[in-house]
Amino acid sequence: MLAATPTPDPTATVTLPAAAHTFVLRPGAPAVMGIVNTNPGSFSDTRHLATTEEQFATAMRMVEAGAAIIDVGTDSGVTHGDSIDLDVQITRAVPLVEKLVAQGVPVSIDTPFAPVAEATLAAGAAMINDVSGLADPRIAELCAAHDAALVILHTRVEHKKEAFLDFDDVVADVEELFVERIERAVSLGLARERIVLDPGIGYAKYPHDDVEVIRAYPRFAALGLSFLTGASRKYFTGVITGAEPPERLPETLATVEAVRAFPGFVRVHDVPEVGRYLAVMETLDGLRAFPEYDTSVARLKWLVADPDDAADADDAEEPAAL
Repeated sequence: MLAATPTPDPTATVTLPAAAHTFVLRPGAPAVMGIVNTNPGSFSDTRHLATTEEQFATAMRMVEAGAAIIDVGTDSGVTHGDSIDLDVQITRAVPLVEKLVAQGVPVSIDTPFAPVAEATLAAGAAMINDVSGLADPRIAELCAAHDAALVILHTRVEHKKEAFLDFDDVVADVEELFVERIERAVSLGLARERIVLDPGIGYAKYPHDDVEVIRAYPRFAALGLSFLTGASRKYFTGVITGAEPPERLPETLATVEAVRAFPGFVRVHDVPEVGRYLAVMETLDGLRAFPEYDTSVARLKWLVADPDDAADADDAEEPAAL
């Protein structure tokens, strides 16, 4: 068993090569991963994007809002619906991947299925977000063949199987699976530096287990790899606050803050809001330069009754106190 460490090195960065892209992931400044689903079954999507054009437009708005990578969902992990035929998943995902790649956007594919991974990697995907925890070793081989990155997620159940497992020690179990699957992926030809670890928040864990896992990030950081955290609208946060999934933006931001000290990605639906939050926090922490600004811009200082009056307000005398 890997020895625990109290905290990660706060100055350490992790460089993640992923096909044509390289991510430099710094503690305190996670890269935002925007979620775009091609399937209709996500538990937390507020609106299904039915066409490739809608999905592409949404993804590009996320990129403009600061998303560093787009995670394309192909088959929802919710347990109350049937799995989508693999050919249908491929037919839906590949055109979106191709359009995003043509714009230079890094793409991750959320899938446990090797045929879907193979088709989307061939279309230019940079990362496979394997939500099975490498149940199918072919996914590691495919990532190796395409020089892609691989996310190894902690789970002990099959895809779409509903279960809350009773762990003797959930943190030790996460750690054990990570060590085992890293070794397996490397033995299959994947460079260790291309591996990302996802502790699997919400995957066959009770809400109190999710909290224990998040508290244990310093322990997992001893492996020296980057993290992917599914921070968006999670069940454990709803248990704490009583909010339903579409209402969980504050809960998402709290989850992002809980893992922000560790290099990696935060996977979210609310990209503009998370991006703005991180901009403020990283500036406060000295990780971003303070932007240049114009003190005459009224709309950033006080409420303007009519947006068309903003220009006039800009010429007005600034009040003594805001």
